[in-house]
Amino acid sequence: MFSVPVSVKNKKEMIDMFETLAHFPDTVMMLRNGDNTVDAHSLMGFFAIDEKIPIELLLESEPDDNLKQAISKFAFVNA
Repeated sequence: MFSVPVSVKNKKEMIDMFETLAHFPDTVMMLRNGDNTVDAHSLMGFFAIDEKIPIELLLESEPDDNLKQAISKFAFVNA
């Protein structure tokens, strides 16, 4: 698994991240948040995430350049 720390400040940014990840339906990805791990393509899963604690985007393999660019605005270093 490849892990990318991500950060969102509120539910609006959470929805923005969901919509961004939806553009990559063939990429297997999960979100880990504390003890919770949810499907990154699941809207219900997104709302189970607490944006106040660290979030990890887990990928089956290293992301390609298109995905890296798409998630760069959520990368933890930009938080």
